[in-house]
Amino acid sequence: MTITLTKDGTTLELPEDLIWSDELTWSPVAQSTERGIWGTLIVDAMARDGGRPITLVGDGSSAWISRGDLLTLKAWASIPGQRFTLDVLGQVFTVIFDHGTADETRSMAMTAVIDYSDPVDSDHYCSLTLRFLEASETP
Repeated sequence: MTITLTKDGTTLELPEDLIWSDELTWSPVAQSTERGIWGTLIVDAMARDGGRPITLVGDGSSAWISRGDLLTLKAWASIPGQRFTLDVLGQVFTVIFDHGTADETRSMAMTAVIDYSDPVDSDHYCSLTLRFLEASETP
């Protein structure tokens, strides 16, 4: 199934063999609990509006992508708060890149298929990982 990322009418087709690794782990409900002064459990629950992590990963030898497409993704990811349309598994999301707070949670990761000293846009990379956060509908 085709996976695409769109920005301002420009659509980038992503590798079809990317796996949505955290598809079923997110909950649309946020909840906290505490005990009241008499020991009664107090539960606060509410619906979450955005923030769903969407992580697309290659398995080590899959998800090949050209250097040219990676440069486009890198340029897009360098725009803080920029919203994109992600179409994955027949579902459409408004997303932003998840830059996280540590190297292991950076928005993009990949490995060169062959290390070239003078790479060109058609050279391929694999083991692509893309990290997004679903954005709420209003900016």
